[in-house]
Amino acid sequence: MSDTSQGPGWWQASDGKWYAPEPQPEAAVETEAPAGDNDEEGEAGEGQFGDGVDKPLYEFRASRFKGGRMFTPNVIRVWPDRVEEYEHHAVRKKGTQTISYHQVSQVRLGRGLRWSDVSVESTGGLVITLKGVSKADGEKVKSLIDAAVERTRQESLRAAAPAAASAAPQASVADELMKLAQLRDAGVLSPEEFEVQKSRAMQLPA
Repeated sequence: MSDTSQGPGWWQASDGKWYAPEPQPEAAVETEAPAGDNDEEGEAGEGQFGDGVDKPLYEFRASRFKGGRMFTPNVIRVWPDRVEEYEHHAVRKKGTQTISYHQVSQVRLGRGLRWSDVSVESTGGLVITLKGVSKADGEKVKSLIDAAVERTRQESLRAAAPAAASAAPQASVADELMKLAQLRDAGVLSPEEFEVQKSRAMQLPA
């Protein structure tokens, strides 16, 4: 306040006094938070590789936010002969779902921006999915399961081969006897000749 104007902006009131200009409030400056990755820390599960003997080839604890349950997330274990999902539910209590590798119909890898999902489906329609696996782990886990499935199929083929081989000579003996009987009935072979040829056919290695 002054009896005279002290500069631009000063104003004179009805009492004749001059008053300094009132400071104007500064305009609020809006700032934008720096853009970054979406907060996906809670979306990943926890996985650990093992030797397949004392520990699973891979053990995965599902995320509470990505396909699992908040307080009791599923645990999925990849063994040399099977994949199993262990769940602990407040109502249904505990339970385990298992897919043996000879039952596997397909193994799928879904790739996201940061995480992957590995799904194992059985011929009966059962699906066990590891949701929220790190991308590096997802590739390796799928390769482990694919290799185990192929190994199981090859072992099944090798086990079936001896049975098929042993059945072949028996079928050959039966065919030979049938042909001999037809020749006998047609009069090509006499009964004596038929018996001789029959004895020879029965001596074929089984």
